[in-house]
Amino acid sequence: PMVRREVQVVDPARDEAILLAGGAGLLSAAAGIGWAALQLATRLQGQAAPPAAPAPLIRALAAHRVRWDTTTTLLALLLAALLSTAILAAVLTVSRSRAAGLRGDSAARHLASITDLRHLREPARRATATRLGLPTDLAMRHPGLPVGDVLLPPTGKRRAAVYASWEDMTVLVAGPRTNKTTAYAIPMLLAAPGAALATSNKRDVLDATRKLRAKHGRVWVLDPQRVADQSPAWWWDPIGFLTGRDGAPDPARAGVLAAQLVTSATPAGARTDAYFDTEKTTLLSLLLLAAACDSRPISTVWTWICDPGDTEPAQALTRAGHSEHARALSALASLPDKQRDGVYGSARAVVGFLLDPALTGWITPNTDRPAFSPKAFAGSKDTLYLLSRDGAGGAAPLVAALTLAVTDALEAHATASPAGRLPVPFVGVLDEAANICRLRDLDSLYSHYGSRGICLVTVLQSWAQGASAWGQHGMEKLWSAANIRIYGGGVDDHVFLRRLSELIGTHQRLARSRSSGRNRHLTHSVVERTTLSIAELRELPAGRAVCFASGTPAFLLQPRPWWTGPHAEAIQAALDDRRQAGIAHPRITTPAEELGHPAVRQQGPW
Repeated sequence: PMVRREVQVVDPARDEAILLAGGAGLLSAAAGIGWAALQLATRLQGQAAPPAAPAPLIRALAAHRVRWDTTTTLLALLLAALLSTAILAAVLTVSRSRAAGLRGDSAARHLASITDLRHLREPARRATATRLGLPTDLAMRHPGLPVGDVLLPPTGKRRAAVYASWEDMTVLVAGPRTNKTTAYAIPMLLAAPGAALATSNKRDVLDATRKLRAKHGRVWVLDPQRVADQSPAWWWDPIGFLTGRDGAPDPARAGVLAAQLVTSATPAGARTDAYFDTEKTTLLSLLLLAAACDSRPISTVWTWICDPGDTEPAQALTRAGHSEHARALSALASLPDKQRDGVYGSARAVVGFLLDPALTGWITPNTDRPAFSPKAFAGSKDTLYLLSRDGAGGAAPLVAALTLAVTDALEAHATASPAGRLPVPFVGVLDEAANICRLRDLDSLYSHYGSRGICLVTVLQSWAQGASAWGQHGMEKLWSAANIRIYGGGVDDHVFLRRLSELIGTHQRLARSRSSGRNRHLTHSVVERTTLSIAELRELPAGRAVCFASGTPAFLLQPRPWWTGPHAEAIQAALDDRRQAGIAHPRITTPAEELGHPAVRQQGPW
């Protein structure tokens, strides 16, 4: 019986041909060395030169007209040694060149081509920036947000910088210790041509970029929990967000702020109650509106919410002409005792941060400190850093509320600008977005903020983290609305990685098979292979990422850490200053560097 044995990319006939070619090559090299040795030996000994053509030379050797002596043998050995050394050096050079790549780089040949990526390169992005209205000099310096260097096919060893345009929204999903800060947050923040915002639960972004961003405009740092040991140097009034276009308090904006506070105070993935969640949001919106109508600070809301029988907020609403809202507030205060206690108690939990003096110091009016104006910020080149720790007791409600106020002011500024977009794009890097800056409608905002010149970069540690924050449907909307989607590795989520593997797609490979038996023959077939499997995505090495740009095949990316960019010296000097001041910044390493990988060594110091 005939047995069919499949051997991928193995052709016995080809192997035989390689062996024959190798043998012929060795014989040719030996003949060449002998010829050269004879030519040199006769000249060194002052004898007549032997025939140069192979056939006459062989006949002369056979007739003993040309002698092969000891000198010729030594010269032949010397030439053989030199040739072997040259071949070995070439092999080592090729080996080092191949070793310089990281695991999985070979997949680049099956991903996007240089033609596919033309619109992501600097010339195209610069043209897009000019089309969007940026002045020529600004477009030259800021063609877009740096994404990294794409590994170009066929070998993946060539690099080309790619950028997100000033109308692109970005989502980055990468696990811990994957250089999200050094390779994305810091370079993108420094690339902002206008106003910029950064959220973080650490001080590294602030310390690395503060001095450089201060050259563009004022730096504002919100640090209620002393993440960077910053004392209140300014204040912001959340009640000011309620002021509408006509200069009067707007009930709709009160509802938006109340809903955001409820979202920020509710743990991600927590079970909700349709009645109490709705009623506590309504109660908070009414009390916020009453404080705005009576020109009270937000701290007054805590006083009122602790005393359901206090009629002062209802009276303030009535005086401002919001009698129906006053009636709704009175109805909530008149609920049966247990029901009322449940509504007021859950609302008190939402604004519990008003009891923390460390937080209220940033939102209490103070004539000795300047007031932060989101409207003025929207038209400036200032930078706002929002810092908060994760977990209970954090400043997440305040961070999210201020981010909401800033994006709202930016949207209003864009509406009043020509073409309905900001004259100079805004960059918002929302690191730890699901933990400390969970904007309630972020998934919806992503669908149109790009057309306003409001470019957001949402950084998540996993798909599950985003799904927990905005729901599975919301995370789907966020991912789909993003123009630049980056997977930076470090995620162990089978479902998410399978999704990415399917989005990357497959490629075709030629498989050769040889049949053994009485009638041996060779057959060829085309086999489809997964370009990057789930296991390969899970094990994506440090210094690599997979990027999905709208309308473009996936491509392999090498992130560009700040120490490879134009601001390396300035950032290093800033970090050195902080170290001298006694503030520790641990040296960032990767598994590849710890193993001394050549590709990591070539990138420079970490």
